[in-house]
Amino acid sequence: MKNFELSSSELYSVAFRDQGVHSFVEACNYIAQLPYGRNANREDFSLVLSERRGTSSSKHALLAELALENGRPEVELIAGIFLMSGETHTKLVPFFENKPYASLPECHCYLRYKGERFDFTDTSETLKRIIPKLVREQRIDPGQVCDWKIVIHQDYLKRWLNRNPAVGMTLEEIWKDREEVITLLGK
Repeated sequence: MKNFELSSSELYSVAFRDQGVHSFVEACNYIAQLPYGRNANREDFSLVLSERRGTSSSKHALLAELALENGRPEVELIAGIFLMSGETHTKLVPFFENKPYASLPECHCYLRYKGERFDFTDTSETLKRIIPKLVREQRIDPGQVCDWKIVIHQDYLKRWLNRNPAVGMTLEEIWKDREEVITLLGK
């Protein structure tokens, strides 16, 4: 990942420096150490720092905003849809045992720089398991993790359900299963 000093006087750069973090790579490593979990307000990326947790969306949107504050638009925020399964997340093997599907399309955010993907959701190597299962990638702006990411995810799920009628579920039912998965991953 490209490294640079956090020299901006804007909100996120100051907040990171207040935490003793002075470079972008330090910020990425700091964020990766924070636990996975949803924030009280998905539109306020500063909560990742104050609540000391975040999701792939909030953590990477914060880092993308930080890069923008420091004049580095080449650090891209990506929304990638992949086929999540017990293979990509071993913690989910029991979840998939009694489902009418072996994998579930999930949207995951990460950063891309010069064509290389970087995941700071946590310190695991989940991205290595996700990459072979990617079915769609789209560059998004940080503010789009609040609404547009959900739109592209649900649109993909609708089309996936139409291509897989044997699943026999509605979008609302599959979204409920997806929310259960997010809860399991947060434990």
